[in-house]
Amino acid sequence: MIENAQILLIADNQDSSKHLETVLEFLGESITVCNSAAWVKQVEESAFKSSQFCAAIVAQCDKRDSVAVIQELHAWEKGLPFILVGEHSLEKITDSQLLACITAQLPERLNYQPLLDALHKAKLFHEHFNRLRDFDGVRDFTMFRSLVGESDALQKVRYMMGQVASKEVSVLITGESGTGKEVVARNLHLNSNRSDKPFIPINCGAIPRELLESELFGHEKGAFTGAIAARAGRFELADGGTLFLDEIGDMPLSMQVKLLRVLQERSFERV
Repeated sequence: MIENAQILLIADNQDSSKHLETVLEFLGESITVCNSAAWVKQVEESAFKSSQFCAAIVAQCDKRDSVAVIQELHAWEKGLPFILVGEHSLEKITDSQLLACITAQLPERLNYQPLLDALHKAKLFHEHFNRLRDFDGVRDFTMFRSLVGESDALQKVRYMMGQVASKEVSVLITGESGTGKEVVARNLHLNSNRSDKPFIPINCGAIPRELLESELFGHEKGAFTGAIAARAGRFELADGGTLFLDEIGDMPLSMQVKLLRVLQERSFERV
């Protein structure tokens, strides 16, 4: 965690600023309050380094265009996540890296729990970015060579991949059939610390439900009729590497519950 981490609050409306400040202080956060017109000078006077700000909360700005302020903040500190309060003209933003830094958008009438969740998400984003700050993957988004294309959407995908490639986390990849989810998964594997270990794909929708549990977790000899020998499952085969569960939405709900427990506990037993 960042020592003396600060929340940068940008708000021009005095009532809105005071309300947000009160809520954030109640949550135990340290805050630096600025207005949109003079935030650069006010931050300099605070004596905090840019990397000490773990999140920027930007409320609606009366003195300046809030999007321009967000763009300036992003240029000032690339790893600063944004929590936006109220309406903002985000269609003006074309920078995919900046869009990825917007971790939450909240209504002007704030509720406690959504703000708490947004702060937690922003802090995780900031912590992960700083961990990878010296890792080429954060800034060299072209390292995923087999992802062909230069569109803004694909650049955003590359950026998100660069944030998780070197981390030991479970990754959810969504998209229509045929859009390249397995390509993304293979690229993540090849650019991770697990690249010298197996990449094991499995199509969960193509395996009969009565065989799926054994296929994933393996089974011991005699566990059921026809189990004449012990067999390792896909989780076991992927030990130390990457397991790609394709079409997971087609998996029976009862199996999804068992899978969730494995992902949470990081352990399993053969059938």
